[in-house]
Amino acid sequence: MRGYLIQTHRPVPATDRRRHQAVCLHSARQQRGVGMAGFLLVAMPMLSLGLGGAELAHWMNLRQTLSLNLMDAARAGITRQASPGAIAAAFEQSLHRLYPNHTAQSRVLANQASLGIPWQIRILQPTATAFADHADHPAGLARIRNDYQALQHQQRLTQGWPQGRGPQSGQTIQQANTLSLELWWPQQALLPPTAGLIRALADLHPDPLARRMMQHGYLPFKRRLTLSMQSDPLNWPDLPDGRVVHATPGTANGSAPGNQPLPGNPAPPLPAMPDSPATGNVPNPSTEPIPDGTGASPGAASDDGNPAGANNEGVPGSDTGDGQAPAPGTDAGTPPDALCAP
Repeated sequence: MRGYLIQTHRPVPATDRRRHQAVCLHSARQQRGVGMAGFLLVAMPMLSLGLGGAELAHWMNLRQTLSLNLMDAARAGITRQASPGAIAAAFEQSLHRLYPNHTAQSRVLANQASLGIPWQIRILQPTATAFADHADHPAGLARIRNDYQALQHQQRLTQGWPQGRGPQSGQTIQQANTLSLELWWPQQALLPPTAGLIRALADLHPDPLARRMMQHGYLPFKRRLTLSMQSDPLNWPDLPDGRVVHATPGTANGSAPGNQPLPGNPAPPLPAMPDSPATGNVPNPSTEPIPDGTGASPGAASDDGNPAGANNEGVPGSDTGDGQAPAPGTDAGTPPDALCAP
């Protein structure tokens, strides 16, 4: 047959067929699981990023909520003469934002109590040296007068204090009438790998309390807030359980004994106010009801402890409640003569 190529079919021997099947089966076995390995190679990073994003979002929400809780505690402090008991009660009342269920809140606080204390608020201001410079020293707790701040500042200038700053604290009467709080809150990580990473980095933290939290797998959250006092701050002792303590320069964790008064050089006595608490008969704000925190109050929270509208050199003035204008802040750039009326 011209023009056509005639091919004849020759059957494959059985031995060759079996050899070909064995080669195909061996090749399939070698490639088994390659698809699963590729899927895991892509899925694991994506899953880690998703879970890490959820953890980060939870931390950001917690950070904002803790700032609001600390604001409630500070509002109770500025109206209750900086009482540690009032500050602690107001803070724990505000925890309903984090744990609406009271049972869940009690369980979380009980678990965190394994650290020694479930949380801690440190009173950074007023300091012991501020009480030594500006406080009256009656029988009982030392008290810094919140009224007549302009007159008190003028008296400090008359005493020869540069810019009205105390010789021990270096603060003016306006700065001494400032409540500054620092909150340390332990938060358990959502993911077990995150808790392991926190434990591994615990020894790098300089603060002993935060280091103890990290050693137990808790991430320490630190929030700071500063408000102007609306009542006379008193030199209260620390709470025995360590929840609210006075921070001292010699102890980073603020676990030293109470903020004891130091010998100072108090200014001459000021006129007594009708609504001022009597000397030696100071009320205990920790036993009074805590305000609901609906009223407005100056101040703002920040990570580094510097409130909005204030700096390290001065603090916002506070309303004295006796009809006189608030005392201006003591900014370093403001001349001393402009700080108060003659």
